[in-house]
Amino acid sequence: MKSSAKEASQSQIASALLAIIVIIGATGFTWYWMQKQSVLPTETQTQDIDQSTKEVIPTPTPTPTKLIHGKDTYSVSGGGGNGPLISEVTFDPLDPEVGSIQKILVKLSGATAVASAHVNIHTDTKTTTVVLKRINGTDYGGTWEGTWTIPETYLYNYIPTIVATSTTGETKIPITIREQK
Repeated sequence: MKSSAKEASQSQIASALLAIIVIIGATGFTWYWMQKQSVLPTETQTQDIDQSTKEVIPTPTPTPTKLIHGKDTYSVSGGGGNGPLISEVTFDPLDPEVGSIQKILVKLSGATAVASAHVNIHTDTKTTTVVLKRINGTDYGGTWEGTWTIPETYLYNYIPTIVATSTTGETKIPITIREQK
């Protein structure tokens, strides 16, 4: 009786090992197949540099970004330089059609007066500079606004970079547009 129990135990161990090998093989095959089909995201993404503005532009993913419809506001924290503080950016609408107008509002403040502000917007094949003008507050803290007509698609690249300058320096912050949830 001991030998039949021992044989049963060895049989169970062999079955368990075979099951583990099958699971590992199936997982490896699935991963390989998904890589060949380009379903998995790449682990590293390269970055390009826009030669006109010398800004780093992240390489887009192969899938177009799905943006929320209408107005969207982004809170900004952290520094992007020695210039004015950029605290909030609003895009109205966030997802404009080619040929339509988009309004960009930026809240700026600083210990010294804001001398100038603009947004460099990198779309699929070009970079457009949108000049911002103060619409309320003072040069030490207020809201700056700019509008532009969308010149082309932004299915893969839609990277606005806010640039504000004062006598203390320049602040440059790219805004990562969030996908629709």
